[in-house]
Formats: sequence, C-alpha cells, structure tokens
Amino acid sequence: MSNLTLRRSVVILATVVSLFGGAVAIRAAAGWTTAAAPLAAPPDAAALVTQLKNEHAHASALADELSQVASRAQELRTALGAANAKAKLDAMSAADLATQLAMAQAKLAALQAKMDAAAASTAGTKGTSSTTSTTATTSTAPVEHDDD
Repeated sequence: MSNLTLRRSVVILATVVSLFGGAVAIRAAAGWTTAAAPLAAPPDAAALVTQLKNEHAHASALADELSQVASRAQELRTALGAANAKAKLDAMSAADLATQLAMAQAKLAALQAKMDAAAASTAGTKGTSSTTSTTATTSTAPVEHDDD
C-alpha cells in the first residue's frame, strides 16, 4: 500500500502545482494586458465644453458654406435655362436666315440667268447688224431689286 499512497501523493502534488502554475500564468497575462493597454484618464469637462463649442462653430460654418453652394447652384441653373432659351432662339433665327439666304440665292440665280439671256440677245443683235453706228439698247424687262 505504500506504493499506492506514494502514487496518490504524487498525483495530488502535481495537481496542486498545476493549479498554482495556472494561477501564476493568469496573473502574468493580466499584468501584461494592463501594461499593454493602460486606461486613459477621462478628459476634463472644460476641455469637452471647449471642444463642443468648436465643433458647433465648425458645423455652423459648414452650414453657411452649404447654403452658399446651394444658392450658387440655383444661380447656375437659372443661367443655364436662360442660355438654353437663347440657344433655341438662335437656332430658330439661324433656320430663318438659312431660308432667306436660299430665297436670295434663287433670286440671284434667276437674275443672273436673265442677265445672261439679255447679254446673249444683245450680242446676237450686234453680231447680225451690218451698220457701224452704235445704238444703245435698253431692256424693257423689269429689274427686280430686293433690299432684304
């Protein structure tokens, strides 16, 4: 039985040493954790009030800037609307001017054709005339003048 008693004593002693070693390891880990992350002292109330006032002033300044940006954006929207209206008016005016130009070019072509016909008929009558006297010929066709 002495062997059994000795074995029990060794197991009890090993258990106590293990428990003691675990307690020492837990204490060491707690010490390391405390050293790695010390608790910071809370800030002073006066410092917090000052910081709060500064944040309110900053928020107020940002609100003013946002209001100015919104106002400027509205001005730009208004200017863009006016520019679009002007562009539409200019496009309509350009279309009208293009129509007028086409009409004027058609009139010019018609007048040019009449002038060419008149010049040809004048050259034809001068070429067939055997007299040496110069006669002034006037055209009886009405000449259109467009002052547009």
